Amino acid sequence: MVGRLKVHEFMIISSGGVPVFHYALSESKRLDELLSGFLTAITSFASEFGERSVQSLSFEDSEILYEQTEDAIFIFLVENQAPERILRIVLQELSIKFIKQYEHELSLNVAYDDMFTDFTSIVKEVFDYYEGVLILISKLSSYVVPEKDENALQQVTEQAPFLDEFHRAFGNEGIRVLETINGKKTIEQLSVDLSMEETKVREIIEYLTIWGVLRISQLCPKFGADNERFDAFLDLIGLPSKDYQLLKKARPLCTGTRSITEISERLNVPADRIYEVLMKVGDEVKWNMVEVIGMPPSRLLAI
Repeated sequence: MVGRLKVHEFMIISSGGVPVFHYALSESKRLDELLSGFLTAITSFASEFGERSVQSLSFEDSEILYEQTEDAIFIFLVENQAPERILRIVLQELSIKFIKQYEHELSLNVAYDDMFTDFTSIVKEVFDYYEGVLILISKLSSYVVPEKDENALQQVTEQAPFLDEFHRAFGNEGIRVLETINGKKTIEQLSVDLSMEETKVREIIEYLTIWGVLRISQLCPKFGADNERFDAFLDLIGLPSKDYQLLKKARPLCTGTRSITEISERLNVPADRIYEVLMKVGDEVKWNMVEVIGMPPSRLLAI
């Protein structure tokens, strides 16, 4: 079944142009030996023009993504609108694992049926992992705080083509976001400070998170226990009636362990509205940072 990655097929073609591995997530297969020959020819054609490799081929309803090494060509057949930047990371991981596992077999320059069939289990594990990561990241709100893992960032910069891939994917916008992340600003604040659309900031944060160079924390508001003093404070600042009523409902839920998103869901009120009202009471609300469990470490460093 095709999931969030939107990958239909995965094929590996040897340096000699022979398909050596084919994995399909549906019964119908569109990548075949004839097409693999065509793809190999296009790659050779690109080399004749001084290009390192073909990156992708687009069709009306689908797209072919490439990862080329000296030993093989790794290909995804994906739906249009698939998360291409993430799929580049997936392709890179699969290519590294395949070459590492079958280094001897590839050196023989021969291929026979079933030589690489046990790689299927690895492909399934990699797909399942990134599907899970995408599901987790999709649940993050505008009110999470990214923080750079400086150690992981240094390692991934030294051992993987991270900076080249990152700059190719996002250009100077990506660098600006990376430089501005300080472990204190939410995605929403980063968007405002950088005068950048929040969807773009979120896309960059997602990419960095999948590379394993960010820690993500939820903002969890907390009020003190002095009800009388707080009520007096509200009377003093004179909140509008709608804000006052919302704050009264939200306050019991603001224990320092629930995120703004969770409070929003409990009250059936948009998260940005909750955040707006809480910000109006200033220092009366404290903000706990609760790290999101399950954010991925850098898998490419572990290979």
